Amino acid sequence: MRDTVFSFDSFFVQSVENYNADGVLFKGNLRGDPAAAYAKLSARLKEQLGERYKLYLLEDQEEKPVAVVLPVDAVKTRVAPGTEAGLALLFGATSIATTLNINGAELFNAALLTVGWEPEAAAAALPGTLAFLAIMATHEAGHWVAAKRQGLELAPPLLIPAGLGLLGSFGAITRIKSFVPDRTALANVAAAGPLASSALAAVIMLVGAGLTAQGVGGVELDVASFRESLLAGLLGNAMFGEQLFQSDAVSTNPLFVAGWAGLIINAINMLPVGELDGGRVFLSLCGRRAASRMGAVALLLLGLSGFTNSLALFWLLLVLTLQRGPITPCDNELSPIAGGTKAAAIAALVLPLLVLLPFPFDLSFTNGLPDLPPTF
Repeated sequence: MRDTVFSFDSFFVQSVENYNADGVLFKGNLRGDPAAAYAKLSARLKEQLGERYKLYLLEDQEEKPVAVVLPVDAVKTRVAPGTEAGLALLFGATSIATTLNINGAELFNAALLTVGWEPEAAAAALPGTLAFLAIMATHEAGHWVAAKRQGLELAPPLLIPAGLGLLGSFGAITRIKSFVPDRTALANVAAAGPLASSALAAVIMLVGAGLTAQGVGGVELDVASFRESLLAGLLGNAMFGEQLFQSDAVSTNPLFVAGWAGLIINAINMLPVGELDGGRVFLSLCGRRAASRMGAVALLLLGLSGFTNSLALFWLLLVLTLQRGPITPCDNELSPIAGGTKAAAIAALVLPLLVLLPFPFDLSFTNGLPDLPPTF
């Protein structure tokens, strides 16, 4: 391969090393545009070895370009047909039940394995439940549409049920089944979900704020919770004025709380750690080494916040057990992210600042992540 695939016009090889058990790593100098070089190298590799091997252009720990060749069987995740679809249906049904429970329907008692159904309670829980699930569905639809445009295939999303007094669901784990061509494509897919669903969540929250201002309430919220989110605090002031922090609790519309919950889910999904959407977006913007360092910092802050905040603790455990990473490499990680996608990616990373920063600005880390009001 050193003589037949690599050359002076694309990647000049200086040394060759073994990579893991069955791969080869080529160190050298990249010539010209990374995307053009990758196209030449992958075409020559296919001509020599067919479809059995895969080429990656990456950066090593010294931020120098390397080329890695691996057998496709070593990098392609293989899942039994129907397994992911079955798990997606099971997890989705469970998340619907837990969301109804959080909204007050009390459908089941998981500890006692009992099921009950009160039509009036279920009807009262429907507005918040449907709004929250619509936000989750929009999140996954955003990923799907962006992947379709990039020519990528996604596995069925696995909704993670919560039902722990905070949220009905922690969002979803969505695996990218296809090989991702570059950092721009990765950012497009990762950022599309949070941006689309946050837009819907914001609209639902504003509608709920308007209904609350007209006296259409239904959910009692501790006023202290409004201090835990900059956006919620601003809207709370608009709804109740200076009287907001002069009482212990206020009655708000279920749509306000559902929108708030959706924004919290999207904001935490955009934390730059692991294989969360934020981890993928940050890697796309700043590269793999910077993403690894930022991920370690984010995990540390989640851990510190977890001492005083249950939501931060749950997300720390979720990342460590299910989405720790590392993120599967793009085919070409040497090309920088495209300009338009870069702006969208930065906008998505700003989302946690609007939702998770306390109101007024109190940047003490002891506050950690805001707990969702326990009445939701």
